[in-house]
Amino acid sequence: MYKVFIDNSVIEFLDSSEKIPSKRYDLVLNSVGNDLSKLLDQFDFSDSTVCLLVIYDDFELAFNQVFNAYEFMDAAGGIVKCNRRYLFIERHGMWDIPKGKLDSNEQPWEAAVREIEEECGIKGPTIDHFLGITFHTYSYRGRLTIKKNWWYALNYSGSMEVTPQEEESITQAIWIEKSEWKMIRDNTYDSILEVLDMAKGF
Repeated sequence: MYKVFIDNSVIEFLDSSEKIPSKRYDLVLNSVGNDLSKLLDQFDFSDSTVCLLVIYDDFELAFNQVFNAYEFMDAAGGIVKCNRRYLFIERHGMWDIPKGKLDSNEQPWEAAVREIEEECGIKGPTIDHFLGITFHTYSYRGRLTIKKNWWYALNYSGSMEVTPQEEESITQAIWIEKSEWKMIRDNTYDSILEVLDMAKGF
Protein backbone atom coordinates (compact mmCIF):
# COMPACT_ATOMS: atom_id res chain seq x y z
CA MET A 1 0.00 0.00 0.00
CA TYR A 2 1.10 3.55 -0.79
CA LYS A 3 -0.19 6.62 1.06
CA VAL A 4 -0.30 10.21 -0.15
CA PHE A 5 -0.81 12.89 2.49
CA ILE A 6 -2.74 16.03 1.51
CA ASP A 7 -3.01 18.48 4.42
CA ASN A 8 -4.81 16.42 7.11
CA SER A 9 -6.15 13.90 4.61
CA VAL A 10 -4.78 10.76 3.00
CA ILE A 11 -5.29 8.85 -0.23
CA GLU A 12 -4.30 5.21 0.02
CA PHE A 13 -3.40 3.18 -3.08
CA LEU A 14 -3.94 -0.56 -2.71
CA ASP A 15 -2.98 -3.33 -5.11
CA SER A 16 -6.07 -5.23 -6.27
CA SER A 17 -4.51 -8.48 -5.02
CA GLU A 18 -4.41 -7.17 -1.43
CA LYS A 19 -7.18 -7.30 1.16
CA ILE A 20 -9.01 -4.03 1.83
CA PRO A 21 -8.28 -2.85 5.40
CA SER A 22 -11.18 -2.88 7.85
CA LYS A 23 -11.42 0.89 8.33
CA ARG A 24 -13.75 3.66 7.31
CA TYR A 25 -13.14 5.32 3.96
CA ASP A 26 -14.99 8.32 2.56
CA LEU A 27 -14.69 6.77 -0.88
CA VAL A 28 -13.41 3.47 -2.29
CA LEU A 29 -12.74 3.57 -6.02
CA ASN A 30 -11.38 0.95 -8.38
CA SER A 31 -9.06 2.44 -10.97
CA VAL A 32 -10.17 -0.08 -13.60
CA GLY A 33 -12.87 1.50 -15.73
CA ASN A 34 -12.88 4.78 -13.80
CA ASP A 35 -11.44 8.15 -14.75
CA LEU A 36 -9.41 9.28 -11.73
CA SER A 37 -8.31 12.62 -13.16
CA LYS A 38 -11.08 14.57 -11.37
CA LEU A 39 -10.96 12.68 -8.07
CA LEU A 40 -9.29 15.49 -6.11
CA ASP A 41 -11.90 18.01 -7.26
CA GLN A 42 -14.61 16.17 -5.30
CA PHE A 43 -13.19 16.99 -1.86
CA ASP A 44 -12.09 20.02 0.14
CA PHE A 45 -8.94 18.73 1.75
CA SER A 46 -8.14 21.97 3.56
CA ASP A 47 -11.31 22.08 5.69
CA SER A 48 -11.76 18.44 6.63
CA THR A 49 -10.06 15.10 7.16
CA VAL A 50 -10.68 12.82 4.21
CA CYS A 51 -9.58 9.22 3.74
CA LEU A 52 -9.84 7.77 0.25
CA LEU A 53 -8.91 4.36 -1.13
CA VAL A 54 -7.92 3.75 -4.76
CA ILE A 55 -7.62 0.10 -5.77
CA TYR A 56 -5.25 -0.38 -8.69
CA ASP A 57 -3.87 -2.97 -11.09
CA ASP A 58 -1.23 -0.51 -12.38
CA PHE A 59 0.01 1.83 -9.65
CA GLU A 60 1.81 4.33 -11.87
CA LEU A 61 -1.19 4.67 -14.17
CA ALA A 62 -3.62 5.25 -11.28
CA PHE A 63 -1.23 7.55 -9.44
CA ASN A 64 -0.52 9.70 -12.49
CA GLN A 65 -4.23 10.03 -13.25
CA VAL A 66 -5.06 11.28 -9.74
CA PHE A 67 -2.15 13.72 -9.59
CA ASN A 68 -2.11 14.79 -13.23
CA ALA A 69 -2.06 18.50 -12.28
CA TYR A 70 0.94 18.15 -9.95
CA GLU A 71 4.65 18.45 -10.53
CA PHE A 72 6.70 15.58 -9.17
CA MET A 73 9.76 15.87 -6.95
CA ASP A 74 12.04 13.21 -5.45
CA ALA A 75 13.57 13.74 -2.02
CA ALA A 76 15.43 11.63 0.53
CA GLY A 77 16.34 11.72 4.19
CA GLY A 78 16.43 9.59 7.26
CA ILE A 79 16.57 8.90 10.95
CA VAL A 80 20.10 8.98 12.33
CA LYS A 81 21.08 6.99 15.44
CA CYS A 82 24.12 7.65 17.62
CA ASN A 83 24.67 6.21 21.09
CA ARG A 84 20.98 5.28 21.38
CA ARG A 85 19.93 8.82 20.54
CA TYR A 86 18.15 9.93 17.38
CA LEU A 87 18.47 13.12 15.39
CA PHE A 88 15.45 15.36 14.71
CA ILE A 89 15.04 18.91 13.47
CA GLU A 90 12.52 21.68 14.09
CA ARG A 91 11.33 23.58 11.03
CA HIS A 92 8.45 26.07 10.84
CA GLY A 93 7.52 25.20 14.43
CA MET A 94 7.08 21.50 13.69
CA TRP A 95 9.32 18.53 14.39
CA ASP A 96 10.72 16.93 11.26
CA ILE A 97 13.34 14.52 9.95
CA PRO A 98 16.22 15.93 7.85
CA LYS A 99 15.55 15.44 4.15
CA GLY A 100 15.82 17.26 0.86
CA LYS A 101 15.52 17.22 -2.90
CA LEU A 102 17.67 14.89 -5.00
CA ASP A 103 20.28 16.59 -7.15
CA SER A 104 20.58 15.69 -10.83
CA ASN A 105 21.85 12.10 -11.30
CA GLU A 106 21.95 11.58 -7.51
CA GLN A 107 20.78 8.32 -5.97
CA PRO A 108 18.29 8.54 -3.07
CA TRP A 109 20.72 7.10 -0.48
CA GLU A 110 23.37 9.61 -1.56
CA ALA A 111 20.88 12.47 -1.20
CA ALA A 112 19.81 11.24 2.24
CA VAL A 113 23.38 11.39 3.56
CA ARG A 114 24.12 14.75 1.91
CA GLU A 115 20.91 16.40 3.15
CA ILE A 116 21.43 15.18 6.71
CA GLU A 117 24.98 16.53 6.68
CA GLU A 118 23.87 19.88 5.27
CA GLU A 119 20.81 20.37 7.46
CA CYS A 120 22.38 19.26 10.75
CA GLY A 121 26.09 19.98 10.35
CA ILE A 122 27.30 16.43 11.01
CA LYS A 123 29.69 14.42 8.82
CA GLY A 124 29.69 10.80 7.78
CA PRO A 125 26.38 9.13 8.72
CA THR A 126 26.15 5.71 7.07
CA ILE A 127 23.12 3.90 5.69
CA ASP A 128 21.94 0.99 7.86
CA HIS A 129 18.86 0.06 5.85
CA PHE A 130 16.01 1.39 3.74
CA LEU A 131 12.85 2.25 5.70
CA GLY A 132 10.28 3.01 3.01
CA ILE A 133 8.62 5.68 0.89
CA THR A 134 6.06 8.37 1.68
CA PHE A 135 4.30 10.88 -0.53
CA HIS A 136 2.91 14.29 0.40
CA THR A 137 1.62 17.32 -1.48
CA TYR A 138 2.42 20.99 -0.99
CA SER A 139 2.85 24.23 -2.89
CA TYR A 140 6.39 24.84 -4.19
CA ARG A 141 7.03 28.27 -5.71
CA GLY A 142 3.31 28.59 -6.35
CA ARG A 143 3.00 25.22 -8.09
CA LEU A 144 1.11 22.16 -6.91
CA THR A 145 3.77 19.60 -6.11
CA ILE A 146 3.84 16.02 -4.93
CA LYS A 147 7.01 14.87 -3.22
CA LYS A 148 8.18 11.27 -3.10
CA ASN A 149 10.37 10.82 -0.03
CA TRP A 150 12.85 7.96 0.23
CA TRP A 151 13.57 7.22 3.90
CA TYR A 152 16.60 5.48 5.44
CA ALA A 153 17.87 4.44 8.86
CA LEU A 154 21.44 5.63 9.39
CA ASN A 155 24.17 5.06 11.95
CA TYR A 156 26.57 7.74 13.13
CA SER A 157 29.64 7.66 15.38
CA GLY A 158 31.07 11.18 15.09
CA SER A 159 30.66 14.34 17.15
CA MET A 160 27.09 14.92 18.32
CA GLU A 161 27.52 18.68 18.03
CA VAL A 162 24.98 19.94 15.50
CA THR A 163 24.56 23.10 13.45
CA PRO A 164 21.01 23.69 12.16
CA GLN A 165 20.89 24.97 8.58
CA GLU A 166 19.17 28.33 9.09
CA GLU A 167 18.76 29.05 5.37
CA GLU A 168 16.47 25.99 5.25
CA SER A 169 14.37 27.46 8.10
CA ILE A 170 15.69 24.89 10.59
CA THR A 171 15.59 26.44 14.06
CA GLN A 172 17.09 23.55 16.00
CA ALA A 173 18.49 20.03 15.69
CA ILE A 174 18.41 17.73 18.68
CA TRP A 175 19.43 14.24 19.76
CA ILE A 176 16.81 12.41 21.83
CA GLU A 177 16.25 8.88 23.09
CA LYS A 178 13.46 6.75 21.66
CA SER A 179 11.56 7.10 24.94
CA GLU A 180 11.23 10.81 24.08
CA TRP A 181 9.71 10.29 20.61
CA LYS A 182 6.26 11.17 21.97
CA MET A 183 7.41 14.79 21.96
CA ILE A 184 8.04 14.47 18.22
CA ARG A 185 4.79 12.63 17.54
CA ASP A 186 2.77 15.30 19.35
CA ASN A 187 3.90 18.07 16.99
CA THR A 188 4.75 16.73 13.56
CA TYR A 189 3.23 15.85 10.19
CA ASP A 190 1.19 12.73 9.45
CA SER A 191 3.78 11.63 6.89
CA ILE A 192 6.51 11.84 9.56
CA LEU A 193 4.39 9.69 11.88
CA GLU A 194 4.50 7.07 9.13
CA VAL A 195 8.30 7.20 9.12
CA LEU A 196 8.48 6.91 12.90
CA ASP A 197 6.34 3.79 12.64
CA MET A 198 8.68 2.41 9.98
CA ALA A 199 11.64 2.99 12.32
CA LYS A 200 10.15 1.46 15.48
CA GLY A 201 12.59 -1.44 15.41
CA PHE A 202 15.67 0.66 14.64
